[in-house]
Amino acid sequence: LTFPPPVPLCYLCLPKHLFLSTMKLALLSVLASTAAAFAPSQNGRAPTDLSATRAVKKEAAPKKAPKAKAVAPDGLVGALPPVGFFDPAGFAAKASDAELARYREVEIMHGRFAQMAFLGFVIPEKCAYDGAFGDDFLAPTGRALEAFNTDPIWLALTLGVLSCLETVRLIETEPGSRTDAKIESIGWRPKSEAEFVNYQVRELQNGRLAMLAVAGEIVQELVNEKPLLVNLQDSGFVSF
Repeated sequence: LTFPPPVPLCYLCLPKHLFLSTMKLALLSVLASTAAAFAPSQNGRAPTDLSATRAVKKEAAPKKAPKAKAVAPDGLVGALPPVGFFDPAGFAAKASDAELARYREVEIMHGRFAQMAFLGFVIPEKCAYDGAFGDDFLAPTGRALEAFNTDPIWLALTLGVLSCLETVRLIETEPGSRTDAKIESIGWRPKSEAEFVNYQVRELQNGRLAMLAVAGEIVQELVNEKPLLVNLQDSGFVSF
């Protein structure tokens, strides 16, 4: 608020009608300045109820773009229908070309070991079931896991031989050629490149199936303490 300056003393010496006129002008100036202080600014438009509502209204959340379907990198086999290139964790999208090649090598080698492990379960348990190596073989349950208790020396020798073979493989090969089993000279590799890709896909799929099968064998035998063949016989899949 603004206040008028004090009335000079000389105004008090004026006639009454002049003094009253001067005071009226002073009061009018005070009222005008007070009204101007509360007047809306002319620089911007006064907000209305509709504009205020629009200002506080939340903006609609943008729609998420559909997730792009994973595509197999060039030269990487194993993408088969209906799953296609199965990479739910996004490892391939985050990995470099060198890392992705290493992942595939590790997958193939795990698949090869799993196929041998499956036979290592079935054959000894069949021999124990038939009594080929005596009643003490894989006793008392007849499970392949009993080898840890009944034949620890043979088990240690088997693991030692596998470790030596793996060490030789790592020394003689380089990253990118770890899966080379030195068997192409035997004549097993087909001449057609398309047929060779089919061979790679078959090995990859058999290895994946074997990894799941071995995991299922171990879990089932730990749960019910029965050999695999007995479980299959009880389920009606096989008969002896």
